[in-house]
Amino acid sequence: MLPGIHRTNMAEKRYETTFIIKGSLEDKEIDPLVAKTEDFIQKNGGSILEMERWGRRKLAYVIGRETQGFYVSAHFTGPGSLVSRLERMFTLDENVIRFLTLQMPESAVKGRVAMKKRAEEVAMKQREAAAQASESVI
Repeated sequence: MLPGIHRTNMAEKRYETTFIIKGSLEDKEIDPLVAKTEDFIQKNGGSILEMERWGRRKLAYVIGRETQGFYVSAHFTGPGSLVSRLERMFTLDENVIRFLTLQMPESAVKGRVAMKKRAEEVAMKQREAAAQASESVI
């Protein structure tokens, strides 16, 4: 082992998995699939950082007669073995039509945090401007 690197840091890595659920499913059928994914990650030694539901989007090409898909992006930490188990679960689930898992380097994590912070600042300024506009109307 290299000096200054602890085994726990090497075992716990940050990942992003984006998966597409069949667009022909109802919203009430999608929620349990997302919850199942969260539960699976946690039961297999991972911890969820964020679960983003991007919603229904048109697919670039037809996948198994599906023209739309419901996109979900999961950000989590966990051991490397979790990724293969998670991808196996996606492969066996007929409602998941595509998935991709990436290990997130530290530079990407910092960039993502900065981007989300900037988006929150812009949203807050927009809310303040809307509130001031509504006050000036009264």
